[in-house]
Amino acid sequence: MAFITSLRIKNFFSIKNEVTIDFKATPYNIENNPERLFEFNGEYYNKVISLYGANASGKTTVLKAIIALFTIIIDERSDYFPLYFKNKFSSINDDSQLGIDFVIDNRKFTYVVTFQSNEQYEIIGIKDEKLFLGEEILFDREGQIVVNIDKNIQEAIFNNLSEKKSLLAEFYKFDDTKTLEKIKIFFVPFLFTSQSIDRINSNALTYEDIGTWLTNELFKEELNSFILSFFKSIGYDIVKIELEYQEAIGKKRELLSIKIFHKIDSSEPLELYLESSGTQNLLKILIDVYYMKIMGTPLIIDEFDSLIHPMLTPIIINLLIEKLRIKFFT
Repeated sequence: MAFITSLRIKNFFSIKNEVTIDFKATPYNIENNPERLFEFNGEYYNKVISLYGANASGKTTVLKAIIALFTIIIDERSDYFPLYFKNKFSSINDDSQLGIDFVIDNRKFTYVVTFQSNEQYEIIGIKDEKLFLGEEILFDREGQIVVNIDKNIQEAIFNNLSEKKSLLAEFYKFDDTKTLEKIKIFFVPFLFTSQSIDRINSNALTYEDIGTWLTNELFKEELNSFILSFFKSIGYDIVKIELEYQEAIGKKRELLSIKIFHKIDSSEPLELYLESSGTQNLLKILIDVYYMKIMGTPLIIDEFDSLIHPMLTPIIINLLIEKLRIKFFT
């Protein structure tokens, strides 16, 4: 069991004073929709969260905060650091801070990162970061504390720690308890689906990604069966998806086309990019849902109502809530 319980944002884009977004369920949901909830230590949390509001009300700020957090947690490139965290709505004199609470294997974690910025409102590095397991501190950047890691390794890493590199990205390989590795795995496949999210997040599902997933030897049969069964259940006449590659000796094979076969004329397939935008979006979302269910990771879908037909929204939500009938998910 792994899920997020709350998110905190301070002095970040349009959010100046600290705001906490709590994922706890309401008494109504606890009583009437228990299948939509996670239970942890007597508390109940929603499996599906919706953010809604007028334009310029802060929804995108929340999404960017999540993206910033997850980018810092998983990125191992010392020369990379996102710079889009601040603008002139925030205070140049105060630190920006993001925090997230989450549960993995029935253990509650809290990760908090504080940024330092320059006079151009750009974030130039990590000022401090802390990770807690319950009340226990697992690491503290400013205090140079890390538990379960050899002292010599700690000293060597702290002496050479870049302000653009997270402690989790540095230390997880040396943690014999595998706690940091589990946290990193939880966040690595964090998925984003939306045209608007594509512009600010490099993890968005690409054409090449679709091909990679549909040909993955571990789950291509289950994934293809799941997608085709879903299309059939909603009245789509898609009966087969076929990929064409160009093989090259000593080089990575190149994806040439993704062919979609329809029942009305199964001898003449359509290229995926010739299908409607709704069909293309639905295929991406189904792959994301499948991936999330296998890995037990979060999934964020921006502007969901603009991606697919409104009548499909409750069906997709049910897929998110329920377990898929695939052997990889337990």
